[in-house]
Amino acid sequence: MPSWMPDWRKMMEEAPEITVPPGEGFVYLIADSHLGDARAPTGEFFAMLGQLPRARLVVFLGDLFKVWLAMPKFSDRHTREILDGFANLRASGVPILFVVGNREFFLPADPAMARKLELPFDHIVNGACLLRWGRRRWGLTHGDIVNRRDHRHLKWRRISRSRGFAALFAAMPGWLARNIAQRLERAMAGTNKDIKVQFPLDELRAFGAEVMGGLDGFFLGHFHRDEVIAIPGTKALLRIVPDWHSRKIVLRLDRSGAIAPVSFSSSQATSGESAG
Repeated sequence: MPSWMPDWRKMMEEAPEITVPPGEGFVYLIADSHLGDARAPTGEFFAMLGQLPRARLVVFLGDLFKVWLAMPKFSDRHTREILDGFANLRASGVPILFVVGNREFFLPADPAMARKLELPFDHIVNGACLLRWGRRRWGLTHGDIVNRRDHRHLKWRRISRSRGFAALFAAMPGWLARNIAQRLERAMAGTNKDIKVQFPLDELRAFGAEVMGGLDGFFLGHFHRDEVIAIPGTKALLRIVPDWHSRKIVLRLDRSGAIAPVSFSSSQATSGESAG
């Protein structure tokens, strides 16, 4: 298997397990806001963070900004405002788990380094993790490693997560690095359109069959869909978290395993029916 091809089984073997703090309430899952795009106003995102009642944990499943270079010298006012929103939520007593997406670069997995950089997250996960709440366990990942036919993206992912890539950007002035990153993202967005338009249901099912043994379910983002996928051989479901970017929906998980969409399409949040 090529070095750039994801090893799903190894990823899950190395996945850290994170426990939901005890108590009644909900875990909220958010994905793919792509903040900085005109369709994802910052104000709406801030409002949503303030309307998550009885939150035991907030999980963000990647692609927070259009592009995020998480080295301090690349920070700008917009980035700091959003991070302050997470910091306020965390200060209210709600822990935050951040799963790195394909539009985040240089986020440290080491908790000590995250604290040094003043990142407002209790956990930062590169790859996948397991979420435990009582006797139930769920898998979490962003989702960009699922489609093994998207060779161009997987090769780019391998390069962009390398130490050499990080060292190159660390040596650049901020304005140049941001410009290059945005150009790279635009270039990648314009490639492999046939793969990106076709929803890779077979790859998602193959992924679920390999990683979901012993789990109560698996959550991922990336695909900008609102889908529940049955996996042969297990009653557990693979759940794609709707993208905040276009749908303004988050998922709410309770201790029993019930999942409900919560819409923020208006100024007042409304809960949908349980999705399973």
